[in-house]
Amino acid sequence: MSANMINLGINEDVVKRILEKQIQAAILANIGNPEELIQKVVSTALSQKVDSDGRVSRYSGDNKYDYLDVLTTKSIQKAAEEALRDWLEENSQLVKEAVIKELNKPARQHSIAKAFADAVESSLQCSWRFGCDVSFIRRDDD
Repeated sequence: MSANMINLGINEDVVKRILEKQIQAAILANIGNPEELIQKVVSTALSQKVDSDGRVSRYSGDNKYDYLDVLTTKSIQKAAEEALRDWLEENSQLVKEAVIKELNKPARQHSIAKAFADAVESSLQCSWRFGCDVSFIRRDDD
């Protein structure tokens, strides 16, 4: 029987490429319209229910947000944070002056002193030991 066998001598790489092309063609024929499939996949991915961090939680009750909504919210928050950081950098001197002005108000100084006194009083009522050092340094920019 082995005398009836014929060796065609076809290169294995050629056969492999032909099989790959046939498999790809069969898959594409069964997929249908690629644009429609891609649209469905994208729509499903963006409407996936996720938790507030954008992850699919093991607990279905946490998955109450659309993935697209979470991404949009995070992007807006990041942009707002960057814009505020830039604005604060540009206006840091104005912010500093406003804080100093607010702290110099008599009512604010009274509330700071009261908060400090209340903290000292409550710490003295506690069995824990309280240490406090207050020192004042004269500025030479007068």
